[in-house]
Amino acid sequence: MKNILICLEKMGIGGVETSVINQAIEYKRRGVNCIIASGDGVLGSVLQENGIKHEIIDFPLEQNIDIIKTKKIIEIIEKYDIEQVIINQLPCLLSVLPACIIKNIPYVAYVHTPKNAIRDDEKNIYDWYESKYPIFKELLSFFYKNARKVISISTVAQDYVKNRYELDENKMIVIHNSINLEKYKSTKEVLEKNKFVLISRISTEKLQSIKNGIDIFDEYDNKDKKLTIVGDGDKFEEVKKYASSKECSDKIVFIGKQSDVIDLINENDVVLGLDRVLLEAIAMKRVAVNIGYSEPKQIIDISNISTEADEGFCGDALKSSTIKELAGKIKECNVNLQENYNYVKKNLNIENNIYIEDIEKNNYENAILDVFNILMDKQEEISNLKNKLENRFEDEKNKILSLQKELDNKITELNNIQEEYSKVFEELKSVYNSKRFKLVNKIANIYNRKNKKNSNC
Repeated sequence: MKNILICLEKMGIGGVETSVINQAIEYKRRGVNCIIASGDGVLGSVLQENGIKHEIIDFPLEQNIDIIKTKKIIEIIEKYDIEQVIINQLPCLLSVLPACIIKNIPYVAYVHTPKNAIRDDEKNIYDWYESKYPIFKELLSFFYKNARKVISISTVAQDYVKNRYELDENKMIVIHNSINLEKYKSTKEVLEKNKFVLISRISTEKLQSIKNGIDIFDEYDNKDKKLTIVGDGDKFEEVKKYASSKECSDKIVFIGKQSDVIDLINENDVVLGLDRVLLEAIAMKRVAVNIGYSEPKQIIDISNISTEADEGFCGDALKSSTIKELAGKIKECNVNLQENYNYVKKNLNIENNIYIEDIEKNNYENAILDVFNILMDKQEEISNLKNKLENRFEDEKNKILSLQKELDNKITELNNIQEEYSKVFEELKSVYNSKRFKLVNKIANIYNRKNKKNSNC
C-alpha cells in the first residue's frame, strides 16, 4: 500500500479543501493510505466520517523556514512511512518543503490558482507573496523546479507558472477540478426554480459576486421564492446589511458556514456561485449560475461547460450579463441538466482525474544545500530589513520622546500659569470679601447716585 501525505492550510470551507477531500476519498478507494496535514476547520469532520487520518498542524505565513514545524512534518513522514507528498498551498512550503528534502521524499506541487489571481495587476498572488515575504522570491522557483510533477487545475494556470518559473514541459500536468459522483448524488428532480442557494466564502474577493447573487434574486420574480446564503467570513455583516436593504430581504436566509453542502444543493433548485460549487451543482443536476467575480456571467450549459471546466468555473471566459438579463435568463432557461451531468461524468469524474504513479525516491542531496543557501540569503535580506526597521523605529521613538518632552514642558508652563491665576484669583476674592472693599464700594455707590442726581438737575 502506498502512503501519501496531502498538505494544505486548513480544513475550512473552500474549493481547495473540498477538492482535497475528494482526492483523499478516491485514494482510499484505490487502496492508497492517505494522510491529511492541515490546520483544523469545519470540514475536518468530513475526513473523520470517511476514515481519513488528519494530522492537525497550522501553516501560518512567515518570513523564514519554520524549523519546528519542519521537524513535526518529518515526524509525520516517519510515523506513516510516507512515500509521496502533495503540497496544495504556498504557506505549507515553509515547513513541508524542507522536510521532503531532508527525508528525500518526492513531492507534487499543486496549482489551484484561479485566472483572476494571476493577472499582471495588483491582484497577482505570486507578486504578492514575493513582495510581502522575500523568502518566496527564491523558494517558489526552487519549489516548482524540484517537484516530481506540477499539477494545475487549468491550462491558464499551468502556462503561467511554467513561463514565470521556466519549468520543464514534461513535469507539467493539467487535472481539472473533479468530483466524486458517488458522493454528489441528487435525490430530487428540479421541476421549478423556486429555491435558490448561494454558497460562498463571504470575504473581500467574493464580496461583489455575492452582491451580484443577491441582486439577481431581487430582480427575479421572487414571489413565494427563497434564497439561502451559505458561508462565513470577514464581510458577513456587510453582506447581511446589503441584503436587508433589498425588497426581497424577507425571503433571504443566512445560515453561516456548513460542512455538508450536498444536502443543501439537493434541497434547492438553482445554485448561485463561483468556482467549484458550480461543478458540485452540475453533478447534482441543478441549475448552475456563474455570478462572476465582478460582473454577472451566465447559466452553465453544454455550450460553455467545456470552457468553464478548463478555467475552474471562474467565469472569466464567459460573456458578462446585466443583473436584469441574467435574472430573465434564469426565469426562461430550460437547461438540459442531464446533458451537463453527462459531460461531468465523462470528463470531470474524480475516478479519471487523480495523480498516482510508481513512487521512486528522489535524490535531493544537492537540493539540501540549495535550500540552505536560500535560507541564508533571505535571512541576510530579512536581517537587513529588520535592522532598517529597528533604526527607523529608534528614530521615530526619539522624535516621539522629544515631542513628549516638549509637551511636558508646555504642560508645566500651563500649570504654572494656572497656579499664578489661582493666586491672583484668591487675592481678588479676599479683597472683594474684605470690610474695606465693601466700605469703598458703598461710598462709590453714594457718590454715583449723587452725580446722577446733579446731572438730572
